[in-house]
Amino acid sequence: MKKWIIFAAVCCLCVVVAACGSGNKGNNADSNAASSAVADVVIKASSWEFDQPEYHIKKGQSIKLELIDGVHGVEIEKTNLKLTQNKIKTVNLDAGEYEIKCNIPCGGGHSKMTAKLIVDEA
Repeated sequence: MKKWIIFAAVCCLCVVVAACGSGNKGNNADSNAASSAVADVVIKASSWEFDQPEYHIKKGQSIKLELIDGVHGVEIEKTNLKLTQNKIKTVNLDAGEYEIKCNIPCGGGHSKMTAKLIVDEA
């Protein structure tokens, strides 16, 4: 009898996890439907470094930031943009230079984990 109760509980748990993890990407509050072309900026982070020292886009162009590889986060100074692992956000930034830094403590080299996002005039 206990086996059937445990089996039923595990089945219910599987159904709940499957329903919660479906991820409805059709309703993304961070997207801007009226924006210009999107430049995908993929930031790859590994042990205490980003894959590029600089990332470039054009002014007025929306960017889709995606962080992959490792337990890191991204914060872009002078903006309210914070991005965690495997999350995607679309933003529209003014021309200028922005510092990118890891916002999740990741070990001894964490304070040196920086890069630049340069938004050029159109």
